This record gives sequence, structure tokens and C-alpha cells, in this order.
Amino acid sequence: MVSIKDIRKSNADFKSSDQASGLVAVFVGSTSGIGMGSLKQFAKNAKAPKIYILGRSKKAAAPLLDEIQKSNPEGKYDFIETEISLIKNVDKACDEIKSKETKVDLVFTSPGYLAFGGRLESEEGIDIPHALRYYSRLRFIYNLLPLLKASPLPRVITILAGGQESAIDINDLEVKNNFTFIKAAENGTTQTTLALEELAKSNPTITFIHKYPGFVNSGVIDRLLATAPGLFTIPATIGRWLILPVVNLFSMTVDEAGERVLFLATSSRYPASKMSGTAGVPLQPGMKVAEASVVKDGVINGVYRVGPNDESAKESPVLPGYRADGVDALVWEKTLSTWERALARSA
Repeated sequence: MVSIKDIRKSNADFKSSDQASGLVAVFVGSTSGIGMGSLKQFAKNAKAPKIYILGRSKKAAAPLLDEIQKSNPEGKYDFIETEISLIKNVDKACDEIKSKETKVDLVFTSPGYLAFGGRLESEEGIDIPHALRYYSRLRFIYNLLPLLKASPLPRVITILAGGQESAIDINDLEVKNNFTFIKAAENGTTQTTLALEELAKSNPTITFIHKYPGFVNSGVIDRLLATAPGLFTIPATIGRWLILPVVNLFSMTVDEAGERVLFLATSSRYPASKMSGTAGVPLQPGMKVAEASVVKDGVINGVYRVGPNDESAKESPVLPGYRADGVDALVWEKTLSTWERALARSA
């Protein structure tokens, strides 16, 4: 566990350091909840940052953009208005970023929503929540790898469920058969870790972090319960008005969640497999380097699965077997083929 006190000290050290200057970041899924808290913290603490913010409505995001501009007038904030559940739109947005930048220091992804019901396919044939949870996120990361490799301290952070990996149906990674929300969520979580580990093999100078945020008072559960259909309406209403307020009393605030993401993005606690430049903000007294998801012959892979308090997650009972059986490579191959099919449908 990393205490919020130590995180705030580290973030203060970051703000006063040369490392905070001239950073370029891409925030995907940051107009509400944890993503918004993370964006605010990064914008406030970096020196003259350039931040690309991806979202569906610039008009709806106007108050947020005004707030971060006031918190750091020296920063430049470029809102790219697009529907990121479509892979073609992800590619277009990344092309725009690549046309303007020579490096990217941070790619942060947390888009998604919880919903009742079955599959909801996009025009590209991918379930929309699953695209936001996995396929679109990984496409942003994949497309921006060349710019990340040009950074002295490149980091990728995805907020989902690192450390919660479980068995998945490797023959149905898109969850087309016997769809349930739970199955889709489990597939997305395990796929994310395996895909990041596969990317890390050929990109050893980049740190990849898969975080499980735990209970954060972000409003996402309230929005889910408000959409409960039919017979679920009554228990959902009870949960929304009686149980959720109590849970939220013990939940992490969005502000603290954002502070913790800034720490993940800047601390030397999470080194890449092969350092190419800056090591990050020095560790606070008594703090140790985090445990990478794979350590082989004393060499770390630069991938970190972390929990709500940024503690290193325990090894999953399924990941070692998947790695040994080459499921990480299989997941990545199928991800590439899904992207190819999606783009062909939308051409």
C-alpha cells in the first residue's frame, strides 16, 4: 500500500522538478469520474503541458476545459471530439496527434460505462462497451507507441481491473456467445494484462500500468442502477437510494484517485524494463520499487498490476499458465485481426 501522504509528497516533488516541464499527454475517457480527476491533477501539477483530451462532446466538456485552463494557464489543451468506440475514429484521432507531436509522455485510458442488457454492436461489429473497455483503449496505445518511445519517461496507464484477472474463453474473446456483462468484463480485464505484457516485450523502454481503482465515488454505479430495466427497477432503486450512499461514505474520492494516477505517471516506483532516460520522481523514504507482473532472470517486464492503493497485485492463478501456453501472443493476434475486420467494415 502507498499512503496518500507519501503520494502527495511525491506529487509535490514532481511539480517542483524539471521533469514536470514540457510534457505531452493523451487522456482518453477523462470527462467524468476517475479520468476527470486524473486529468485535473496532471494539468494542475505539470509545467506548461500539452494535453490532448478525447471525448464525444466539446460543448459538454467546456466547463472542465475552462477549469483546467484556469488551474494552469500555461498549458495547452486540445479537445478532440469523436466517438472512440469506433476503431476508425481512434486511428483518425491518433493521426492528428502524430501530425502535431514528436513525442508523447503519457497515454491514459479509462473510457467505458456499465450497462444492463446484451451485446450492443457498433457499425464495426464490436460490442460498444467491450470496445471502450479493451479494443479502443489498446488501439490508442498501439498507435501512439512510436511517440511514446521518443519520450524519456513514457508511461501507459489504463484504469480497469488489474489484479482481478480470471479465466477467459480464448475462443470467444469478443464475447459473442452466451453474452453476459460479467463474462465481458472478465475477458476485458485478462485480455488487457496479457496484451500489455505482449506489447512490453517489444517496447522495453515504456512502463505499462493496469490499475484496479476499487470503489471510487465517481457516479458510475449510480448511472448503472438508474438504467435498470423491468423487474430490476425496484431493487436497483433501493440500492441507489439506500445502499449506495452508505458505500460512497467509505469510497475513495475522485480527487484522491486522480492524485494516485499522477503518482503512477511520474514516480520511479514503476520503472520500465529498460530505462532510456529519466527515472522518475525519487522514491519517498521507506518506499520500494513495485513488483512487475513478470520477472525473469532478474529482469522485469515493465508491466504493473496495481490495486486501489497502488499496491502490487498478487499473481493471478490463471496468468502463469496463459503465459506458458502462449495465450498472450494469441490474444494479441486476435486483437489485430479484430481491428482489421472492424476497419474493413467501416471503410
